[in-house]
Amino acid sequence: DHYTKSAADTRYVNTTGDTMTGNLGINETSPSGSLHVKGTSSTHGKIILEAGGSGGSANNNFMEFNKHDGTKLGELEVGESVTNGGSLVFKTTPSGGSATTRMTINHDGIVTKPYQPSFGAYQATANYTIGSGWNKLVSDGTRWNEGSHYSTSNSRFTAPIAGVYHFTANANRYQVDADYLFGLAFYVNNSLHTVGNRFYSRGTSDLIVSMAHTIKLGVNDYIEVYSYSNDSSSGFSSGAMWNTFSGHLVG
Repeated sequence: DHYTKSAADTRYVNTTGDTMTGNLGINETSPSGSLHVKGTSSTHGKIILEAGGSGGSANNNFMEFNKHDGTKLGELEVGESVTNGGSLVFKTTPSGGSATTRMTINHDGIVTKPYQPSFGAYQATANYTIGSGWNKLVSDGTRWNEGSHYSTSNSRFTAPIAGVYHFTANANRYQVDADYLFGLAFYVNNSLHTVGNRFYSRGTSDLIVSMAHTIKLGVNDYIEVYSYSNDSSSGFSSGAMWNTFSGHLVG
């Protein structure tokens, strides 16, 4: 059946098919959008999408968002199957690509964002010593590098978007002589930003220092880890367990 315009709504249908033009109002005589759903005096406005097929099947519910030419920009999916039942999946389409899952809220409320920028770096190079004062730490290996925003060539992370980020650093300086100082700091855009803990050595021994900080960065701001010491003879041991630098986008 075809709809025709009545005095109570603004629904139109052409004469050759089932295409409806104009705005459609449900419980609304002056719809302000293509579809305007309004609750009654005792109920909420509600749109229900119910999957077809047999119970327990993988016939999920979808809401798709397209460009004017029909190209898919994004998709909202709610799973019905046993493995993903009740999950809420958000997908977007990269340029020239296909719809990809960016965030999932499972039926227990656990949120996962597989493409959220994050990294875990460490010193992969051989043992080395540096002079006294402030010196950048070498973190030239990665355990993971989601989005490839961390560079092992210059031991720095560059923010892909403006936002709030959280960073941690850990360093072990070996054979520090007595009464020498060792500490860490975050540098942003080559300027001292945050100073962490500092320790004095009471004998020839290793000193381990850690720090963590939440920092707001602009797009293309970069962050590096520096150490400070007034001992120019001690150094750093290679290996993922000794000297590390990690971070992730909070939001």
